[in-house]
Amino acid sequence: MTHSYSTTGNRVGAAARDYGRRGSMAALAAAVLMSVAVAPVAAQTPRGDVPIHIEAQPLADALLQLGRQTSLQLYFPPELVAGKRAPAVNGTMRPEAALDSLLKGSGIQYQRSGNQGFVLRPVSAAPAAAPPVPSDTLHATAQPTTVLAPVEVTASRTSSDLVRPTRQSTVLERTELEELKTGSDSLATVLSKVIPGMADSSHTVTDFGQTLRGRGMLVLLDGIPLNTNRDSARNLANIDPALVERVEVLRGSSAIYGGGATGGIVSITTRPAGGEPKADTTVTMSTPLSRLRADGLSANVQQHFSGSSGMLDYAFDLGARHIGNSYDAKGQRIAPEPSQGDLFDSNNYNVGGKLGLRFAPDQRIQLAFSHFDAKQDTRWASDPSVAKLPPGSVPARALDGLQLADQNQIRNTLVNLEYEHRDLLGSQLSAQFYYRNYYSRFTPFDARAVPVRGGNVDQAMQDSEVFGSRLTVKTPLGADKRTRVIWGMDFEQETSDMPIDIFDLKAYDASGGRIFNKIGTLTYMPPITTRSIGGFAQLQHKFNEQWSTEGGLRYQYARASFSDFVPLSQSRVTNPATVSGGAVDYSAVLGNIGVAYKPVKDHEFYAAFSQGFNLPDIGLQVRNARAGFDIGSSDLQPVKTNNYELGWRGAFGNTLGSLAIFYTTSDLGDVQSFNNGLILTRTAEKIYGVEASADYLSTDERWGAGGTFTWMQGRETPQGRDSQQMTGYRIPPLKLTGYVQYRPVPQWNNRLQATFFAGYDYRLNGVTSFGRRDVSSYTTLDLISSYQVTKKDTVTVGIQNLLNRYYYPLYSQLLRNSNNTSHLPAAGITLTATYQHRW
Repeated sequence: MTHSYSTTGNRVGAAARDYGRRGSMAALAAAVLMSVAVAPVAAQTPRGDVPIHIEAQPLADALLQLGRQTSLQLYFPPELVAGKRAPAVNGTMRPEAALDSLLKGSGIQYQRSGNQGFVLRPVSAAPAAAPPVPSDTLHATAQPTTVLAPVEVTASRTSSDLVRPTRQSTVLERTELEELKTGSDSLATVLSKVIPGMADSSHTVTDFGQTLRGRGMLVLLDGIPLNTNRDSARNLANIDPALVERVEVLRGSSAIYGGGATGGIVSITTRPAGGEPKADTTVTMSTPLSRLRADGLSANVQQHFSGSSGMLDYAFDLGARHIGNSYDAKGQRIAPEPSQGDLFDSNNYNVGGKLGLRFAPDQRIQLAFSHFDAKQDTRWASDPSVAKLPPGSVPARALDGLQLADQNQIRNTLVNLEYEHRDLLGSQLSAQFYYRNYYSRFTPFDARAVPVRGGNVDQAMQDSEVFGSRLTVKTPLGADKRTRVIWGMDFEQETSDMPIDIFDLKAYDASGGRIFNKIGTLTYMPPITTRSIGGFAQLQHKFNEQWSTEGGLRYQYARASFSDFVPLSQSRVTNPATVSGGAVDYSAVLGNIGVAYKPVKDHEFYAAFSQGFNLPDIGLQVRNARAGFDIGSSDLQPVKTNNYELGWRGAFGNTLGSLAIFYTTSDLGDVQSFNNGLILTRTAEKIYGVEASADYLSTDERWGAGGTFTWMQGRETPQGRDSQQMTGYRIPPLKLTGYVQYRPVPQWNNRLQATFFAGYDYRLNGVTSFGRRDVSSYTTLDLISSYQVTKKDTVTVGIQNLLNRYYYPLYSQLLRNSNNTSHLPAAGITLTATYQHRW
């Protein structure tokens, strides 16, 4: 388990990238997922020096970051800090010293409020009595109203203010995300450009092939897993980026949240409730510059409200977005992606809200709801005729005249109930109950060459209904509070099925693949119910200021079952055979242990061993069942990974750096699907690699520069065969990123960033197959400029693919469809402009 500090590095040079990217020494700090505090200072404030990284910014924002990095509780009226700026504070120091530095010259001093925190007041004001307020509020000492701090749930199992982290992590805060996304086409692309160890995005709607350290990643949204057992590979597309407050990426195998994190965890937090009543309106426009056309325009309008009243916190978001068509660097329309789909020419909307109640000084309950719907409505199809030409010889081609009633769609509804008790017999308890309804519709597919799909042209959908709960308890042990156990349990039930629409073959062929007349609906995958339950305990101990350790165990049990059904392979049979239902059980015991050592100030080393696991995707086999299929004969043991890691992070003056060497093994790899799922294999796997990062920020904070390095190799040993390299969909080639940042005046920030992926030959003995092709290198360059016009108005302009380079991303070079219909060039030069007004 680990944590990273909060940062808005993009605004002043991105001077620290987690220790993988935004790390500075604050990645070692007592970070929490609260905007101001999580518990009484007497229990949570770190003893002695802690690493701090806070950049020059408005004082109110700087104080919130100090609360996140140290767990301090700060009470102040909003008008006290309005219009004031704080200097940058970096280094290892006592929390009170950092507070002194932030307040220097502001005319504000603080008074300790017993065991509750610090009350800020004007220097000339008389000392105020300790305010009788809840431990997670900001209190206006000069007026009777209470202003509640923005609240984020503290149920994180990966942050600690006691021990030093034993893995690499990256944290991106909202301010930085707002800028970075103007230089990318999606949240998935933003992450691929800044996260070491992460493969390039597909530049479409799917995250298929976007691995983390060569393995799968668990995507959490406010603690709710977006991964499903029948993985539809659209996890990062399930949320509008406008709603994101914070993204934390932890790299390396982990079982702290259960299955799915064999490569790491992407934890996304949406905008919090509470704080001073406020609102902001954001308008975004985007257009390709390689070919200016009205149908290429994209637009987004997002409205946010949040605040508090007495014991209540609230937040509300509403947004609408239109995504236009995309054009490559030659001005040619990019064809639809026929394998996993895209959202070109689509209309999206999102709505959500949070309502929290603080009914005791140390207790809070929150109900959150969100709904996201992205629906395509285009007249463009993918020309199937290019599939007849040699693979990789021509780009996919868009074909006008599509007639398809129901096109690509993503619909994601979440209900989340959370309860916190910060002092239950000395422990901090967090409980979560969630419900998710997920629907995804894919592009039609000509499956006549796939016997088990009944010789149809069809269109698959996925329906998933999930409900679950999490319990996390943090219990200090011993009078000196140098030992803590984090323990809890999880339960989840998922039911997923895949119906499939079939279309008139004559109309499809006569139109050249443009007319889809629906003639029926069949069962592609029957409803599969997966229930899992797990329990864990993680012990943390701090020996002294130099040494700390952590270790724990998790037990996981799961059962998947389905009823009798008629498989798709029998859809054209006069007397179709029925496949008998069945069930499979899984269980796993997983452990982790790590130690961190800080020999001198601003430098630390760590060593760690951790295990992760993933349930096999039984839908891959069930959906392609033939007559006589028996689930009991399938090789469906869970994937269990062993992750070994050595790392360093530190600072040399104004330069921050990190280095990690990792090695992961698994006796059984993921169930690999070839030839549309007709061939399923399990292999032993070994993945090893190196990640490094460096970031520099000048003393006057005008200049910043940095970059990352990622190299990895993967070997697999199929049963009864020799070891061979893994496919390009698992192991990305060498990746280099770099940026230069310049702030001529405090209100204006400029960033030039580059991303390079090397070429690599994934073929075996010169033979091409799924994920095994000779790929070429490519480099992208983006320019981002943000200017704060007034205290309430900010304009950001981003230019993606600044040099208008014509290239094919890794996903497209590997040909997901195994033919030219998946050979999609990337978007050419694209301009995005955002205006935000804070009310």
